[in-house]
Amino acid sequence: MINESGSRKLSENRPVQGAVIMSVFASMWEILGVSGLIPRVSAPALFCIVALAAAVAVTAVTLTIRFGALPGQRRMRRVAPNSFRVFGQVNIGQTVAVVAAILLLGRLGLWLYVPAAVCLIVGLHFLPLARSFAQPQYWWTGALLMALALAAVLTLAGGVDAANVRVLLGFGAAAVLWATALHVARRG
Repeated sequence: MINESGSRKLSENRPVQGAVIMSVFASMWEILGVSGLIPRVSAPALFCIVALAAAVAVTAVTLTIRFGALPGQRRMRRVAPNSFRVFGQVNIGQTVAVVAAILLLGRLGLWLYVPAAVCLIVGLHFLPLARSFAQPQYWWTGALLMALALAAVLTLAGGVDAANVRVLLGFGAAAVLWATALHVARRG
């Protein structure tokens, strides 16, 4: 996975590709977390927070690419022969479930619960991928995202301000996904 100049070719390393995609989605969750801070901070402070969040996102993606799978002995994974078909089916199912959750919660007037529902669905989507791609860390990724979703629902139901819940859910999901991305990229 290292070319003659010593740099990694992203197209030759599927785990690193997946890690970069995960980092992009982590950045989207980070944006949700930042949105929870908006009502509480001044415009200059918000600018600094957004700049810091952007720097963290860029750094996470860069580190994932740069310090991904190390050369040398790599762990042998038994990837299911139909893993990319499973990947496609799982992601289509995830998309349908997210759209259905948004429509249902919107129809019921429960818009504040949409981020938690999306986090739950994203967490669930990691479970079949763990086996298909022989990535056991996806089990804990899915479990942590589902736990965050449950925590968000319970705090919302308990009367906690929705902005606080967005901070918890957004930054929590981003941290889980970035940790998984780096772990996947390093293990190969």
